[in-house]
Amino acid sequence: METAEHSSAYQALVRFINANGKERDYGVCIAPSLDVLYDWERDEAEDLIWKRFSFGGDTGLADLVVTLRNHNGIEALEDKLREGMSSSEYSLRLVNIARVLYSATSVDDYLEYIFEYYEKTRDRAAVAVLSYLKPCDKLYDFFTDLYLSSDDSVIRNTAVTGILCGKGYIKDPTDPKECSELTNMARAFISDDPELRKKKLERFKNGEFDSIPRSYGLYRRLTAEEAIREANKPKEPEEPDETVSGIIDATQSGVYIVFYEEENLYIPSILSEEMSRKPNVGDKVRLLKKQKGQSLILRIES
Repeated sequence: METAEHSSAYQALVRFINANGKERDYGVCIAPSLDVLYDWERDEAEDLIWKRFSFGGDTGLADLVVTLRNHNGIEALEDKLREGMSSSEYSLRLVNIARVLYSATSVDDYLEYIFEYYEKTRDRAAVAVLSYLKPCDKLYDFFTDLYLSSDDSVIRNTAVTGILCGKGYIKDPTDPKECSELTNMARAFISDDPELRKKKLERFKNGEFDSIPRSYGLYRRLTAEEAIREANKPKEPEEPDETVSGIIDATQSGVYIVFYEEENLYIPSILSEEMSRKPNVGDKVRLLKKQKGQSLILRIES
């Protein structure tokens, strides 16, 4: 029971335990680590978490269950996962348990449930969950298979993040700033053509994408004070758009990826209204390379 004697961390934890799924998902209530509690508070908190999970079935507490000292959280989570699998349950609640077990133990057998869930449901959420996990060979193989075989461009883009994590280009997939720096390299993977994707993957494995420049400054976290200062600063003149020539490298979902050799960039582009016919992969085109927004293909040069 929460009293005035309890620390603010304990009170925050109780609010998280009592919160509904949306409040947890949207960060209205955030669970502090059990390690910041006083020992006597921790014992109370662990009992509360254990009861809610074991008897109330609150699998949203799985990340806390795995850190319990007075109860075997790993075994309890394994039991929940085993029960669900034995009854052929395929659900995001079990995906969450499998995620927590893998994160806590690095045992890649737990990933199999998430793979199976995706195969049954084709739920993009499962692929997103996997893309945030610690890389391993099994995950890398899963993402390369997805990249090569999926007809869903959103899934393929997420798979590329997993591939870049698997080879160490991205260290922390939860960091938007770090991921944004690999935007140019990620664009080099884009294609609707399965055969072209095979070639691109081989080029990546051979190190041919390593020279693609990083995209610095696309994402930066600001405090409220910094945001106010930025808004009040005199605006610097923007670099003008420029007209350049490039080669159509690939297409995806109606967008053309133009390779601009001078800067080793892959530029997402759309056709201008003046275009009389659509270019093909391999065509040389004249491009209005915009500093903001999608670039425009003006004409086919050859």
